[in-house]
Amino acid sequence: MAKTLIVFSSKRGTTKRSAQLLRDQLTDGADLHPLNEGTSVDLSRYDAVVIGGSVYVGKTNKKLRQFVGEHEAELLKKRVLALFLCGMEEGEGMIKQLEQNYSQRLRDKAVAVSCFGGEFLFSQMGPFTRTLMRLAVSREDVHQIDEAAIKEMAGKINSALA
Repeated sequence: MAKTLIVFSSKRGTTKRSAQLLRDQLTDGADLHPLNEGTSVDLSRYDAVVIGGSVYVGKTNKKLRQFVGEHEAELLKKRVLALFLCGMEEGEGMIKQLEQNYSQRLRDKAVAVSCFGGEFLFSQMGPFTRTLMRLAVSREDVHQIDEAAIKEMAGKINSALA
């Protein structure tokens, strides 16, 4: 049985929910490792690693960027690697964000690179951000997690581990 790790950074919970949905679709499941908790992880114990994070103003969380930078060489040696982002950009905008946040080498190695959509959760935003978002986007929470994209990535990971 192959061991899979999903490393993620989640500010308001959307990326965590996406990581959990992905884990539930994987044949052998996966261990979840939230970078926000500050604990270390031994990547050598895993055959497959999935990296995911949320995007704010075009960038992932600093902890995720540091993790990817520090472990890129080890990630490139993994049997299976997959990358995802959670964000509200679509099409060319999301492709650009994937390119800005994951190196070409990681994207080339990955069996899947995807966007899982995102959410605007006004109840979890600070007053300034909430006001800006309401002016620009909506007055209510927006939920756009792309479960089809999550299922597609799980299928690619399952196939690569079979």
